[in-house]
Amino acid sequence: MNQAISKLKDCAFINKFRCILSSKFFPFITAAITLLCYYLGWDMALIYYIGITGILMLLLLDDVTPVIHVLLFMSVMISLKNSPSPAMGGSDYYHRTENLVQIAIVITAFISAGIYRIVTACAKKKFKVSPVFMGLCGFAAALFFNGVASDKYIPKNLLFALIMAACFLGIYSVLCCNLKLDKNAFEKIAFGFFALSILLVIELIVAYATTEGIFADGKIIRDKLIFGWGLYNNYGVLLVMCIPAVCYLASIKNYGFVYTLYSVVLFVASFFCCSRQAMVGAALIFPFCSAILLIKGKNRFANICIFVAAAIAAIILIAVYREPVYVFFKDIFANIFVDGELDGSGRTKIWREAFNNFRFNPLFGVGFYTKFSYEGKTGLGFMPSMCHDTLLELLSAGGLLLFIAYACHRVQTVQSFFKNVTLERFFIAVTVLAMLIISLMDNHMFNIFPTIIYSSLIAVLSASEQKYE
Repeated sequence: MNQAISKLKDCAFINKFRCILSSKFFPFITAAITLLCYYLGWDMALIYYIGITGILMLLLLDDVTPVIHVLLFMSVMISLKNSPSPAMGGSDYYHRTENLVQIAIVITAFISAGIYRIVTACAKKKFKVSPVFMGLCGFAAALFFNGVASDKYIPKNLLFALIMAACFLGIYSVLCCNLKLDKNAFEKIAFGFFALSILLVIELIVAYATTEGIFADGKIIRDKLIFGWGLYNNYGVLLVMCIPAVCYLASIKNYGFVYTLYSVVLFVASFFCCSRQAMVGAALIFPFCSAILLIKGKNRFANICIFVAAAIAAIILIAVYREPVYVFFKDIFANIFVDGELDGSGRTKIWREAFNNFRFNPLFGVGFYTKFSYEGKTGLGFMPSMCHDTLLELLSAGGLLLFIAYACHRVQTVQSFFKNVTLERFFIAVTVLAMLIISLMDNHMFNIFPTIIYSSLIAVLSASEQKYE
């Protein structure tokens, strides 16, 4: 098979095709195709496109960095028309046998291509057992013990552990030994997030323009902000994770102030998506990235002017529209405190439930499929309800064993970053940090697609520990 693929790579047409797949323009092509399929309801066509391009990248490219673009757009594949979400009417599109068979074939082919890359990397002695890899192995292994010895244990706990282990360890293993990272590769990754952010902004604008009843009594009805692939909270975490990449592009490009201006747009969008977690995440991440941009980036004077102008515009708009702004934030944060006590939109109740689950079985937890008092309906039957906090979810589902394994993994990733602190690795680390911050208030770490993105970014950090050009 290696010989056949090597001969295929020598073909002139295939060489040109490889250049397209690895170009900086590919994520924008993918974003355009994703938007088209999203609004036309061509989910299966998009699944084939994402799957086939990912497989070809794994088979034909020496540097699989562009696979990260494919993983990014996997998160936004499901269209409004075919969404299984109960909020969208609960389409049966993803429950039909003919569709499930096709999806299974694409997934199997993609996984097979990934296994091929791991095997060939091992044969060429390119696979290195790093501390991050060992920590991730320990974390993946601990997942399989979730709920063991609990009377609430069910076989689905084992299945979910297998899926999560594949997301964490499988994606990392495929990417880490097949990445060729230099400044150009990091720029390509940043363009992937930039292209994703454009898609997200367009979908948000269209949602506001076309959704009936989104405004009522001078308020934004955020429950109407539904995307085929998720609610406003799912939207918010992806949007905030795009901010560091845009700021990185602003820091390295000669006309980077254009990206600086766009980063302000993303910051504003994080509030208009009405996700409180996204607002908190953006309020922490955006100033941090902006400060680094002003210290390390080009176009310092232009960037300062943009930030000052944005701040002045915000102050003027708040002053002029202070009543609607006050109503907006009052309505959004209305149920954080109830009767003078912290309620956290019902989160404190499920956090207590999670802690009680941990007390019930402190070593192994009670498993991922223990029900919480809220209805965690996703439209996908195998997805468990979770407690809206990564750390408490670890304790509740997997007990001290899973929590300690995660803590070791977290320490090793931090150590990995500080082995080679660069501007490129900084934007990767802050993107991960954005997800981790928001995941302290919502379910993202164990939500498959965000998990896949997380694993790919950890692979990039681990693979770039040595100095590069």
